Amino acid sequence: MKDKVAILTGATSMIGRACARLFSEHGMKLMLVGRSLEKLEKIANDLPGIVEINALNSLSENEIKKMVIKTVSLFGHIDAVVQNVAIYPWKYIDELTLDDWQGALDTNLTSAFLVSKASFSEMKRHRNGKFVFLSSIAGETIGLPHMAAYAASKAGLNGFMRTAAIEFSKYNMNVNSISPGKVYDEQTLTKKEVNEKLLSVPLRRFVKPIDVAEMALFLVSEKANNITGQNFIIDGGQSVLGEEAHIRS
Repeated sequence: MKDKVAILTGATSMIGRACARLFSEHGMKLMLVGRSLEKLEKIANDLPGIVEINALNSLSENEIKKMVIKTVSLFGHIDAVVQNVAIYPWKYIDELTLDDWQGALDTNLTSAFLVSKASFSEMKRHRNGKFVFLSSIAGETIGLPHMAAYAASKAGLNGFMRTAAIEFSKYNMNVNSISPGKVYDEQTLTKKEVNEKLLSVPLRRFVKPIDVAEMALFLVSEKANNITGQNFIIDGGQSVLGEEAHIRS
């Protein structure tokens, strides 16, 4: 992976930070993308490899195009794009506003379209590349209460991924997604909260950010050259067991 170039969006999140560190440790050159310049600088300064940063509005097509052009200008090409931008309107359907709904679709789905389109325009010249989307089991295998907007956006993302896999294949590009289950920092939870949240996870352990990062690294590597259009679930068995019924009082 040495000297491979990757764009990583949502780089300041738990999973984004894990991907940034793992990719950097494997010698990849990174363009970290997020909203907060301060947070991006802090992450970049703590990484061992060659890292550039770009703060932008994830819904600005112009800013995204400039970021892609900047990446090519600095590194010469783009080998991989890993997208991890998401928001979670935590509301029941009858509580969701149109702004909540549209915000989730825009941030979680439209931003992925914009970054993919801009990156593809540059990457197809080299007829090579990998795209990885961070999705969710909520958008693929399991229904969860108070997550309608988020689930809809992630289901849309998986559909977009599969279509992109077909369209980009003629340029020798691979497109896949990863759907994590429960990702928590156990240090922020009480023992009781941990036990309660793990009731719906057969392996009785949370997904760790590094678990997702390891899969992302594999999918952008040459080891995954014949894998495309697939959604990889990492959830400790949660989607197999299913979520316990939630009855709203």
